[in-house]
Amino acid sequence: MLNPAAMSGAERRVRIAFGVWNAVAAAVLLCGVLLVVQPRFWALDVPLTLIALVQGASAVGLLANRAWAERALRLAAWTAFVLGLLVLSAIVLSMVFLRAIHGDYGVAALAVSGLIIALLVPYVLVLPVLELLWLKRSRAESRP
Repeated sequence: MLNPAAMSGAERRVRIAFGVWNAVAAAVLLCGVLLVVQPRFWALDVPLTLIALVQGASAVGLLANRAWAERALRLAAWTAFVLGLLVLSAIVLSMVFLRAIHGDYGVAALAVSGLIIALLVPYVLVLPVLELLWLKRSRAESRP
């Protein structure tokens, strides 16, 4: 675990960057869930809201330089990664279902679902993987 007082400048910049990106991801996901997705669909709303709340808490811890920030970052990264994979899998399965049932009429649903996937991947897959890799490296460096 990194001691906030003993951090180097590079570690501090990485923590701030992850804090900002988690805050942005939380805001984008909450806006997407609350404003864009209509009608309400609990299978998307619940996991994406949970991801947004955990990433928001992680962002607060990282930006406020709290001692628990690293644990919150780990929890947020794993939560976003696992729930993000579930949500993306559900969207892909629904795309396949709509294409199989509606044939060429399901093309519009494929386009919308593809756009949703393209918008979610950076926040629920790429960012958590980068955070987990950084946490793994920082843990390995802190061991004697």
